[in-house]
Amino acid sequence: MEAVRRQAVLTFSRKNRARFEENFNILVSAMSKITKEEVGLDDSLTKDTRSAPVTYVNILQHEDVTISMFVLRHKSSLPLHDHPLMHGVIKVVSGILEIQNYSFVEDPSDIVRHRIVCARKEIPKTVGVNDSPVILTPTNGNIHEITCTGHDGAAFVDVLAPPYGSVLPNLGPRPCFYYFEVPDQPAHSEIVKFVKSQNHPEFWTDDAPYLGR
Repeated sequence: MEAVRRQAVLTFSRKNRARFEENFNILVSAMSKITKEEVGLDDSLTKDTRSAPVTYVNILQHEDVTISMFVLRHKSSLPLHDHPLMHGVIKVVSGILEIQNYSFVEDPSDIVRHRIVCARKEIPKTVGVNDSPVILTPTNGNIHEITCTGHDGAAFVDVLAPPYGSVLPNLGPRPCFYYFEVPDQPAHSEIVKFVKSQNHPEFWTDDAPYLGR
């Protein structure tokens, strides 16, 4: 994990963007090697004994990047949400997840300002510990829902940059929006219309300390 932390800061540092693509590929490679032992996953967190459906574990808070772990119980999920003008790398370290991504069909810089947006539904991915990291960009796969499909719970490590709360020019702190499908859309359409909200009535998390290296 120390290699991931160092590479994440190097990759997303505002002072060093000249070799972004190369550094990003190195980060993805480093992420592909992390295990639940390295991140100190407490397997008891995956059981159905906690009140919240998802547990958040803070690994790194940096002005240019954040690293977190999310632990999901059976059938729990992170509902559809976005990452405004952000890059992300997700690595499953325990269990099995289904990830449903949507990609923006308009300029994401404009979409940040809109309450209703359209996005293209991607093919869902079933991802386990032996699979490569899942990548999102400011445009591609930027909206997603992550659901635990295994009976024993699941956990993933998440690198995001720039962080939520960092300043978007002319807009202020970078928000996280939840997405709800607009009713009465054509069935089986590849393009889906959503309404955005900064609140979700059925989602909350609790916290646990980081026990890894």
